[in-house]
Amino acid sequence: MLLGTPGCHAQGTGASRPAVDAPEFDGERAMQWLRRQVEIGPRVPGTETHREARRVLAAALGPGTREQEFTYLAPHTVVQMVNLIARFGPEESDRILLCAHWDTRPFADQDPDPANRSKPVPGANDGASGVAVLLEMARLFRAAPPPVGVTVVLFDGEDWGRTLETMFIGSRYFAEHPVGGPFRYGILLDMVGDADLQIYRERHSQDRAPAVVDRVWRAAEELGIEHFRPSVRHTIEDDHIPLLQRGIPVIDVIDFDYPYWHTVEDTPDKCSARSLKLVGDVVRRVAYTAARAPAGAGVP
Repeated sequence: MLLGTPGCHAQGTGASRPAVDAPEFDGERAMQWLRRQVEIGPRVPGTETHREARRVLAAALGPGTREQEFTYLAPHTVVQMVNLIARFGPEESDRILLCAHWDTRPFADQDPDPANRSKPVPGANDGASGVAVLLEMARLFRAAPPPVGVTVVLFDGEDWGRTLETMFIGSRYFAEHPVGGPFRYGILLDMVGDADLQIYRERHSQDRAPAVVDRVWRAAEELGIEHFRPSVRHTIEDDHIPLLQRGIPVIDVIDFDYPYWHTVEDTPDKCSARSLKLVGDVVRRVAYTAARAPAGAGVP
């Protein structure tokens, strides 16, 4: 993701529960998935570690996971990429889209040490955290199907290039070749594992899908989770933009105030199981109460 122009500037008690019974979101289990991705190595498209991560993540999403393969024609090279897609819950309803990117940046261009700027990013928070939350959500969905259809998509190629035109490749492809819809709305998770978690409303999301933002932030409030801040802080170019452009109201849940973004220090010790659980609990509540929530402005 890239930062656009700036906008305005305790773990919950969990007293309020989803309407549908479901297992608890396990932050430690999600943290294990975060570490596992980093242990594989940088998930840069075209590398062996990318291929290994693909095998691991497809298996973790569960039986029936679809691998949406596509070819990206990069300058001076051709790169094979793949979006991973899994469906849960009833098939006859409209669906919620939950998504994250699973690739990592090929170069640590924001590292304070120039010697590190050609090295790949480990991607503990930037990539692995959102994926880890969704893998744990997939476990919950298999144990207790959600009341509405949910499609989980792991996008490839989000962090591939140095310009906006050469990033968000998997989400652009998915927006043009949607699978698992139609989608009522969606939630993108990116950089949600920061040990010092503070998630502000993102400007594009607030402007173009305010009802979805309100629904997610209301879920956090109902759970007593104060880490979802009420104000807008950043305008972020991310995987939600191609989907918004296709008319799908998808919001970006992201903690962009992360000092290790696009550096070689984006490692698991900067993340926490507690942060993953906070975000996971909010997503769990939204997914398991979705059938009872009325559609609002910006939510088809």
